[in-house]
Amino acid sequence: MTKLYKSIGLMSGTSMDGIDLALIESDGKKIIHRKGSAYLAYSKDFKTRLRALIYNAPKLHEIKIIENELTLLHAELVNKFLAENKIDRKEIDLVAFHGHTILHDPQQQITWQIGNAHLLAHKIDIDVVSDFRTRDVMLGGQGAPLVPIYHFHLFHAQKKPVAVLNIGGISNITYFNSDDENEIEAFDTCFGNAPLDDLMKKKFGCDFDQNGKLAKGGEVDFILADRILQNEIFHQKPPKSFDRDDFSELLSPINSLKVGDALATFTYMHAKALLINLEFLSQRPKELFICGGGRKNVAMMDEMKKWLTGISVKAVEEIGLNGDTIEAEAFAFLGIRNLLKLPISFKKTTGVYRKNPLPTISASLQKTQGTLLESDCAPASSPQHSSSCGGVFYPA
Repeated sequence: MTKLYKSIGLMSGTSMDGIDLALIESDGKKIIHRKGSAYLAYSKDFKTRLRALIYNAPKLHEIKIIENELTLLHAELVNKFLAENKIDRKEIDLVAFHGHTILHDPQQQITWQIGNAHLLAHKIDIDVVSDFRTRDVMLGGQGAPLVPIYHFHLFHAQKKPVAVLNIGGISNITYFNSDDENEIEAFDTCFGNAPLDDLMKKKFGCDFDQNGKLAKGGEVDFILADRILQNEIFHQKPPKSFDRDDFSELLSPINSLKVGDALATFTYMHAKALLINLEFLSQRPKELFICGGGRKNVAMMDEMKKWLTGISVKAVEEIGLNGDTIEAEAFAFLGIRNLLKLPISFKKTTGVYRKNPLPTISASLQKTQGTLLESDCAPASSPQHSSSCGGVFYPA
């Protein structure tokens, strides 16, 4: 009988609005039972200080203070979810903790997600898997996107070819047309909600354009948009991943437009950039399933439907899924795969170099003893890890 693991995934995305929690039960492969979800919104004060870590030049001490605050908010959400749903924490095999990205520069082999996994494990009394992206980058990968393997199994019953677009602060696409995990294609396409949300924050002090209402009422500056779209970053071939600020300077002229016009122009550019990036897939999809916060922006959805001719653009709710929780579910899934020593990224997703992998850089800590055992440390010449799998494991 196939063993199923209960895993909680925690995700704090680049939109910086709050924490998504999802509980799944899975074998790390085809069996996926979605068991529940929760959300904790960041306070206005915490969001301001979190944003300052990215846009200012904070001292290391300030970073560590915010990191612990962030971790304690994650712990609060986990403990509240378990209590409200009357779930014994002993039933949970692991918690997958993404942390919050404050720096992503894979070309320099740098990706930084803050989050104190030791503290989280202590506060929730459940084992924690963390640091998912660093190993991928050390193995020559982009460190993102990591959700495609979950998309592959979650959408496996859909008619192939299958394409899934996640619109968070950055947009990324997953595509597959076979039953082979190694044939999954995935990459970041361009900006997602980030420039729209940043503009709303700057002009009105709010987090986003509710339902894309302002964008829907604006006029697209096609001349400006099409000129910017000629930039190399929109035509870069995969594997590729982006930081939320990679587009800031390029898009800055758009911010001088009237707010509604700027938002409308961003949504147009997002659709046209996606159209450019579809050419990098081995086959053009007939359906595109949309998850992430961007699917709630009517203007963004309408622009994709307008410009992606011959492709049916659908929010994932149309096939019974919750587009707000998929990313948290994905990390719960990745945590299980880490436990089972299964790969979480591939050459055609992050570009990870699998033929000559590095040895394990973080051995598992033993739950029963809480100390690193000599037998857990692979020697530098160890060939046992032939793919990029998982993160660091912290005992409760």
